[in-house]
Formats: sequence, structure tokens, C-alpha cells
Amino acid sequence: MPLSKLKFRPGINRDSTNLAQMGGWYDGDMIRFRDGFAEKIGGWQVETFDQYVGEAVKLFVYAIDTGAEIAGLATSKKIYIRVGTQLFDITPIRVTYTTATTPSTDNCFTTNTTTGTEGQVLVTLAAHGAVTGDFVTFAGSTAVGGISAAILNLEYEVTVLSGSTFTIETAGTATSAATGGGTSITAAFQINIGADSSVAGYGWGAGTWSRGTWGGASILPAIVDLRLISMDNFNNDLVFALNNQGAIYYWTYDSTFNSRAVLLSSISGAIAVPTENEKILFAPSGHLLSLGASEYSETSDPGVSISSITSSATTATVTTGTVHGLNTNDWVYLYGQTTTAYSGTYQITVTSTTTFTYTLAASTTSPASVVGSYQSVNYSVGSYDPMLIRWADVNADIGPKPEVWKPELANSAGFLYVKEGSKIVSAANVRQETLIWTDTSLSTLQFLGTAEVFGLQLLSNDINIMGPNAYASVNNNMYWMGTDSFFVYDGRVNVLKCPLLRYVFQDINTEQAQLVYGGTNKQFNEVVWFYCSAVPTPSFTINRYIIYNYRDDVWYYGKINRTTWVDAGINDYALATSGGYIYSHENGPNDGQPLGAAPLPISSYIQSAFMDIADGEFYMLTKRVIPDVDFKGSATIVPVTGATVVPAVDMAVAVTKFPGAATQNTDVAGATLTRGVTTTGGTIDQYTNQVFIRARGRQMSFKISSDTLGTQWQLGDTRVDAKPDGMRG
Repeated sequence: MPLSKLKFRPGINRDSTNLAQMGGWYDGDMIRFRDGFAEKIGGWQVETFDQYVGEAVKLFVYAIDTGAEIAGLATSKKIYIRVGTQLFDITPIRVTYTTATTPSTDNCFTTNTTTGTEGQVLVTLAAHGAVTGDFVTFAGSTAVGGISAAILNLEYEVTVLSGSTFTIETAGTATSAATGGGTSITAAFQINIGADSSVAGYGWGAGTWSRGTWGGASILPAIVDLRLISMDNFNNDLVFALNNQGAIYYWTYDSTFNSRAVLLSSISGAIAVPTENEKILFAPSGHLLSLGASEYSETSDPGVSISSITSSATTATVTTGTVHGLNTNDWVYLYGQTTTAYSGTYQITVTSTTTFTYTLAASTTSPASVVGSYQSVNYSVGSYDPMLIRWADVNADIGPKPEVWKPELANSAGFLYVKEGSKIVSAANVRQETLIWTDTSLSTLQFLGTAEVFGLQLLSNDINIMGPNAYASVNNNMYWMGTDSFFVYDGRVNVLKCPLLRYVFQDINTEQAQLVYGGTNKQFNEVVWFYCSAVPTPSFTINRYIIYNYRDDVWYYGKINRTTWVDAGINDYALATSGGYIYSHENGPNDGQPLGAAPLPISSYIQSAFMDIADGEFYMLTKRVIPDVDFKGSATIVPVTGATVVPAVDMAVAVTKFPGAATQNTDVAGATLTRGVTTTGGTIDQYTNQVFIRARGRQMSFKISSDTLGTQWQLGDTRVDAKPDGMRG
């Protein structure tokens, strides 16, 4: 019989039966299609020596003015700056307690000598506000109970016992039960950690804080949202916000990377910054957007009496008759003063409990002869609105002013409301506009350059998105995963035809929809989504992916744990996170391991749908296979171990009598594996010319797989010698 090429349609199709997909591929893992042919995906290497804490939820890469690449990395527990192979902790400080605060840190440590817990230290701080898993850094302590000051004065993860007590696990060993630490202890608490995954529950406490009726029992399941973080950069600096009505934070670039992020509302000039946010990003116009925000509002409270106002150059100093209760960067409105130069609205710097300073528009040397009054002004204290969009000012001369959110005639700060839906879920920039998804609609926010600043246009009132990060943009097109379909926006909204649609949406764990993470791999014309599977048991961490090749219009899938993804560009390779490390992808053929450990092989395979002859009327006898496999990109020397490898794949032919019957897998040497028949033979490498087999059945499936170090392969036009062989059975 003449040889026949095994020509299969590119991509994987699982939305119909195996036999119905004859001429196509039915299953695979760790493969992609390039120019219509299946190949093993590239491997990865560990990029960081340091291990991050928590589950990574956001990776954002940007270049600073020197051209150097840095990245913001957010996890469920911390915020980092990644530089080269190092991670720097920039997690904001929530509160710092000292001897002068309430509660006081004086002698807050208690040791014990209970066997097995001699390193455990009890910390007593009333109303500490921490939750189990939070981090606190101590300084200034003296030794307690035999545990040295050097050990106590470190960062610790806490285990909360009550609202006034928690424990830390030290590396020390207490020699006595004692209470102490001295009166110079500083306890700096980082912002509260978040959940790694969404948790469904019933009853009191099942819902997210401030969502729904607090303290009431729920008769319906509630989803406790995990902590997600949105990020963007402002020149060299990083801006980020916590979801679930979280605050906006600002990290100022420091070449030593020793500074921590602070509340955006606390930086100089900050005014009316939204206190609650769902997502932030810079619009193409340069305006910092808050989507799902606290409303703009102003309130004022009469201040305490002023005793005097003096000045030195342009710095005015106010002395109050009693404790004023203000904080640095608060705003005050002063009126009734003589000289009138002292009057106006100013941002202050607190210098003591009864004094504060502010900067005058012009210098004056005369103290105020009439001190007048002042009011403390509170901005952005309005209620949270999940459909509100607010934006900060952009100055025509100096550019974005992400700290200025108070709308005025002299600036471009402002706000508007999305009308369709009940809450904003996500937003992303594409085509010089910002797409905004609610739970039921898609709109586009466009810069107008007029007094209105922005205009909002509804694109669809019947479209949604799976989660806040379930999108990816490439070539001016935006792709995203909805709750039951895949979409693309190319100036118009289109539904993508996907032959894996039913398979994926039946497989996805919708309780963890917020974890879905989209990305692109432009080198291979791919859009990828990572998700948690529901089958066979629900996963609470990402363990699956689906890929759309937009050039070839084909789909494929597989299994991998990657919680974030950033395409190559500023960075040389695509970057992803998993298990505490950042990995560079398409970097070698192997699974690179942390801490210099030997790499592991990547298991990959592609399997065809069933083939038959004459609709299965005849048996088919396959006697010979002439493989066509390319091993370019393979490694002959394994890094770390120095072992020599021979790139090779396994080829198998599975046959069956009927579509529902068990298959008999025949290897390249003709062994029927399910029957335990042994024979000589082996795998296919670059020197394999032909393989003689004997496989007989009504239907046949073809499979290529590899599980060896250093192997990179692409399948070509493999040929088979097959013929009809009777009608028995």
C-alpha cells in the first residue's frame, strides 16, 4: 500500500465526541501549534533567588528613566519590587506603636519555658488590629527571658489570640518565663493580609467586610473575595490599590529600594484621594482612574482656638490653645486673619500637639494681629459607590498629578457614573481608550479634552468578564474570558468561536473566577488564560490554562500552575509566578528549579482523534510508521548536572474495535502495551528512519509524547503504511 500522510487539523477540539473529530487533535498538554504543526512549549528558568510570601496576584513590569527594568509584585500577603534576581519588600505600614502611643509597647513581650514552645513569645498590645498571618517588625527591644534583643528585633508573622494579644515564633529559646523588652520598643505593623482564594460560606461572617448586612445570618452562600491588587506606574514610581474597597498606595522610586509604599493621600499635595477603590489604572490621557470609588465630598469641623500665627519667610506657624488633633497633610481653612496673607485653604505639617505649619503664597514677616479661626476640612469622605469612576488631575504643563482628586474649574479632576450593571469588575486600556466591564455590561471611556474631560459610551449591556484580570491586549485588540464565552474587541465586540468552550467552562471552578489571569505571548501569537479547575475536585489554586492562537485561529489547553503572567517586551522573556518564585518562560527546554536544583523534564503530549476506513466498516492494519519530528531547540548537555541527553519522543498507536471500547496501545516497536506484549524497540530520535509495527482495529489514534530532559520537538508530516484488513467482528 502507498504511504499516507497523517494530516491533522491544527488545534484541539473537545466539544464533540472523539470519533466526530476525525482528522483533528483531541487531547494534549504542554504543546502549542505553530504554522499548523504541534510542538512542545518552551521551558522556563527561575528568575529570582528570593522567595516571595503568599500567593502572587499581580505582576507589573515597567522601565525607569535609566532604561532598567523593575517589576511590582503583589501577593496575598506582601508587596515587592523585583530588581534582577532580588525582591525588596515595600509593603505599606498600617500603624506603628511606640511607648508614646495608645496602646503603649512598654514591656509587651512575655516568654515561656513550656517544652516545645520556648521560642514562642506572647505580645500584649491592646487593639492591635492585626489578623493571623499579618507581619510586624520590632525594634528597640532589650532581651527578655533569655531571648536576645537581636532575635526579638526582627520581622515576624503573627498568630492572633485576641484583640489585645498575639504570638510570634522566634529562633530563640527562653530560659525563663519573663515579661519585658523595655520602654523603647517600636512595633510597625504592615497592612492586613488578604485571602489566597475565594471562600464560599453561610451564616454570620460569610460575606466580605462592609458588604451586605453586617452581623446578619445569610441563607444564601456568600463568596469571600480574595485580595487582588491593581498596579500602574507614574514615571519611576509605582501606584497600586487593593480591591474590595481598599486604599491607593504610592511607592516613590529609591535606588536602594529601602523605602516602603505609603498612602497616596499622605503625600505632599494630596487632596480628595478616594479612600475606597476597586481598581486603579492610568488612562491613555494620563489621568489616574479609580473605578468603584468613594464619592467626592467635603466636610469641615470647627477647629480649636488659635493662640497665635507667626511666620518665617513663607512658612507660617499656628499655635492652638489646646490640642488640635490634626495630622500632617490634613487640610485646614483659615479665615478672619490680619494680615490676610495668612487666610486660605492649606495643607499642613503637624509639629506638635498644639502647633502646625503651612506654606504661604508669599513671604511675610509680620505676625497675625488678628488670629481669626480655622476649620479642618475633610475631603473624599462620601460613601462608596461600586459604579463610580473618579480621576485625578492632569496639568497641561507638568503632566499627571495623581495626588490631586478635588474637582475644580482650574483642573481636570472629575467623576462620572456607569449606568449599566451593579458593580465595576475590571478595566483596561486599548486603542487610546479604556474598556470598563461591569457585571452585566461593557463600556468605553474616552478622553474628550473638553470641560467634561471624559465621555462614556455603552458598547454592550449583555457582556461580562470572568474576573478582574481575565483580559489581555495585543496588536490593539482586547481579548477576555466571559462567564460563558470568549470575546475580542477590535473596535467592535465579537464572540470568539472556541472548540474547547464546553470543555473549559464545565471544567472551571467558578468560585475562584477572580483568580483567572490573562496574558499574551506575542512571540507565538498567543493569548493565554490561567484558571482553577473544578474537575475531578475543585482546585483553589490555578492549575489549568487555555490558549488562543490569534494568527492561526486555533485553540489548545494544558495543565500548569501560574498565577500571574507578563509578556516579553521590557523584559527579555515572558515572566510568570508560581510557588514563591518568578520564572522566565520560553527559556530552554526544561522545568528550571529554584535554588540551583537540577532541572526537571517537561511532560508533553498530543493525541489525535480516532481515524477509521470506510466509516469503520473495515478493520485497519497499520504496519509501518515513518516519523517526521524536528528536535531543534533541544539541549544535548543538561544544565547543573552536565549530563548528556539524546532528544527523543515516544510514539504510540492506539486501536479499538468500537468508539466506546477500551483501546490497545501499541508502541513504536509494535508492542501492544495493554496486553503486556514485550518486544525490542525504543523511542524516536532524530536518527529514526522508520518503525515497523502491527496495530489492528476499526479505529486508530496517534500520539506523540516526551518526558525527557533537554527535549524540544515539533511534529511534521508523519507517514503511515495502513490498509483495510477485513470485516470480522
